[in-house]
Formats: sequence, structure tokens, C-alpha cells
Amino acid sequence: MKQLHKYSVVVMAAAMSLLSACTKTIPELSGTASVADFSFVQAPASDTLPYAYKVQFTNQSKEEFLYQWDFGDNAALSSEKSPLHTYKVGGTYDVRLTTVGTNGNNSITKKVFVNDACSNAFFKVLTNCGTSEWTWSLDGDAIKVLSPDGTQVYFAGAAAGCQADDVYKFGADGSFIYDANGQTFDVQSGYSCQGPKSNALTYKVVAKTGQQPVIILGPTSNGVGSPFIGTTDVVRNNSYKVVNYTDGTMTLQSVLGGGELLEVKLKRKVALTLADIKQLLTGATSKGWKLDGTPGANAIIVGTEGNPAEYFGGGPLADCQLDDVYTFTTANAINYNANGATFNGGNIAPNYNCGSDRSYNSTFTFAATTGGVAGIATVTLPGTPLPAFIGTTDVPDNTYRIIEISPTRMTLRAGSGSGTVFQFKMVAQ
Repeated sequence: MKQLHKYSVVVMAAAMSLLSACTKTIPELSGTASVADFSFVQAPASDTLPYAYKVQFTNQSKEEFLYQWDFGDNAALSSEKSPLHTYKVGGTYDVRLTTVGTNGNNSITKKVFVNDACSNAFFKVLTNCGTSEWTWSLDGDAIKVLSPDGTQVYFAGAAAGCQADDVYKFGADGSFIYDANGQTFDVQSGYSCQGPKSNALTYKVVAKTGQQPVIILGPTSNGVGSPFIGTTDVVRNNSYKVVNYTDGTMTLQSVLGGGELLEVKLKRKVALTLADIKQLLTGATSKGWKLDGTPGANAIIVGTEGNPAEYFGGGPLADCQLDDVYTFTTANAINYNANGATFNGGNIAPNYNCGSDRSYNSTFTFAATTGGVAGIATVTLPGTPLPAFIGTTDVPDNTYRIIEISPTRMTLRAGSGSGTVFQFKMVAQ
């Protein structure tokens, strides 16, 4: 009987508890809606490029207890109150903050400008704010070795054949790619063409105010040997000082083990179609070209395909060469105007002197360069070098490979590549 009484008491207590719960007031949303807001500041730029593009976001919302950040760069959403976010590249981003409060959610979007390494003029040229490809200059002095004080030239020459097609790719993210295009000209292997060498995968640029920029390469991809730009010489600290640069050229200087200075000239690699090249050559209708008479330009060099300056590294032009004009038209016609006198080559007496006027009108053929030799297009004149020729009267044949061309400058190389070649720097009129 005692046990039954105890059971009844428990049942009654439970019923009263349930009744009490049922009569409670149902909770309702209270308070004001959250108000989303934030401020932001980018971490200071570094003089070592590319630097980390970090932005500190500070929550300034009201009546909130949950957060969701969309940084506008397809990165994962963040639920931190005041996150620090790193952007891979600079630019303008739409950043959205959504907050949740006891009386609903709210959101706000602000444009955030992220300043990156491309604000530096040299870094912008080097990478094109993405990835930019650089290859060897075709100048006869693309490689120089100077005394430690820079006053004496120990060596000056053009890039060797298996060097000339090397490509160095600089990424705005600090990535570095070396493409040997088959072979590397290796200083450590007796100055000979060898299989592609391992090179760095990363680089950085030190750009301090008032000083010339310096490119510093990371270690080689396999940890063997030294990284390089241009020649495979071992240089101090894997660093290359930028002596000068334009939008499409740069000269780098490094220090060799004995203190000698190594200079290499590079140019931006630009892909042109055959139609583009023809338009640059002819100016879309008719265009005149002259040998580059600028002092020190070395407009004519003579050598081999591997070293175009091997036999003759250039010098000043004769007076009668300075006014020679070669005009190319879209109708595949060429006019040479000697303006009174032509400089004789080694095949016409008096050799290497101004002689009679050898002006001519001729046709030419224009096609892609074939045969595995350097060139982006080929101009071929009919017959032997005389009466028609370009540059000098004693070129090996009337095939002229366009090595590089821009609206104002052109490099032609005469010769098949198996023997002597003549190379000419020309400027547009």
C-alpha cells in the first residue's frame, strides 16, 4: 500500500510539471536586427617582390553574434569575427560581410583595392602582371665580361645557337620557369651545348628606393648546381642587378667568382603571326628601312649561326651606307635607293670602299622560316646577291631571315645557317 501511494504521488507531480510547461509563454524574437559593417587595411608593402598581399578586416557590426565573410576571390568563406585574408593577386574585390543577430541578419558589400607588386615599375615590366617570357637579345654584345670595376671589356659576343632560343618565364606570383628548347649552352661543360640544365623554380626582386632592382633566384629544382639567367656561370648569391630596362628589353649584371662582372641582354619574347610580320615589314602598304647608323649599334656583324659575331663584331658604317634605303611593299616589291653610292663588299673592287650607285628594283618572296634555323619569316630575293642584295654586296646568298621585328626595328640574318652568316640591324624610316 505504501508503494502504491508513492507511485500516485510521482504521477501527479509529473502531470503538474507537464501542465506548467504547456502554459509557458512561447519565446519570440527580441531586440533589433544586426547591422553589418567593417573596415579594412592592407599590410604595408615590402621591398622584396612579390610580397604577401594581406588585408586585415575589422568587424564593426552591431547586435550580431555570427559572421560570414566572402572575400570576392573564390576563397573559402570565413566565420571569423575580424579575419586576416591573403590575396594571391592584386586588384579590386567585392567583399561581402553577412551578420546574424537575435532579430535577423544583415549584409554589406564594399570594394577593396589590393595593391600588389605590379605597382613597382620594373616588376610590372618583368611579369606583365601575369607571366612574361624573356629570351636572348640578338645584339652582337649580348654577353659581356667586364673587369671588376667595369672599365675593361674582357669579352663581348652574341648568344650561341643553343642559347639564343632559351626562354625565361617570370610570374607575378614569384614563379620562374626555364625552357631550354632542347639544349643548354653550358659553361661548366667546356662552353658546349648539353642537355637542358636544372634551374630555379622561384625568384624574388629586391626593389629598394634609390637603388637598381635586383633579381635573386631560388635554388635549382633538383638541388644540383647553380640557378642562372642567360649563361650558366656561377654568380654570387644567385643575384642579377638590373642595369637598365625598357618595356621590351633588359640588361642584367652579376658578379663572377673572381669579381668580374657578367652582363647579359634579354628581350621580351613576343609571338607574331606571319601576317603580323608582313605588316610590320611593309607598313601595310610600303615601308623603308635603313641600316642602324647609331654610334655603337654595330649594324653589321659577320660570323656563324652559333655565334653571329664570330668573325666580325661590327663597327661604324661608311658614309655611303648611312643613306641607303630598302623599301618593301605589300605587293612583294623591293626598291633599293643607294642615293649616289654603294659600299662595296669583299666581292667588288675596290673592296670595302664606297663605289658606284647600285640602286635596283626587284621582287621578293615572303614565307615562314623553315629548315630548323633561327628566324620568324624569310625574305628571298631572286638570283645571286648581285644585282639585288640587302645590307652588303657580298652576302652568302639572297635568303634573309627576319630574326626579330617591331614597328621601328628589324634584325635580318643572311645565310643558310650552315656556313657564314651576315646579320644586319635596321631601323624604320
